[in-house]
Amino acid sequence: MTFGELAGLIAAIAFLILVIFLCILINRLSKTMQETNRSISLLTHDMDSLSKEVEEVLGNTNSLLEDINQKSSQLDPAVKAVADVSQSVIDINEQVHGMVDKVNAQREKNRFGLSLAKTAGKAAVVGLFNKYRQRRASKKEAQENE
Repeated sequence: MTFGELAGLIAAIAFLILVIFLCILINRLSKTMQETNRSISLLTHDMDSLSKEVEEVLGNTNSLLEDINQKSSQLDPAVKAVADVSQSVIDINEQVHGMVDKVNAQREKNRFGLSLAKTAGKAAVVGLFNKYRQRRASKKEAQENE
C-alpha cells in the first residue's frame, strides 16, 4: 500500500465517520423537530380552546356590565332623592340653629327682666312679711294691753 492509498483510505474512513455522525445528528434533529411539531400542535389546540373560553368570559362580562349599567341608571333617582333629603336636613338644621340663637338671645333679654321681676317679687314678699309681723306684733300688744 502506498502512501497515497493509505491517505485515501484514512480520508474515506474519516468521511464515513463524519457521515455516521451526521446521520445520528440528523436523526436526533428530526426527533426534536417532531417533538416541536407535536408541542406546537398541542399549543395550537389549547390556544383554540382557551380563546373560545375567553370569548365566553368576555361575552358574560359584557352582559354583566350592561346589567350593572342598567341597574345603576335605575338607582340614580334614589341617589338624587337621598341627596335632596340630605340637603333638606341641612337646611332644617341651619333653621334650627338660627331659632336656637334667637331663643337664647330672647332668654338673655328675659333673664334681665326676670332678675328685675325676682328682685321686685322678693321685695314684695319681704314687704308682706314685714306687714304681717307688724300686725302680729300690734295684735300681741293689743292683747297684752287688755
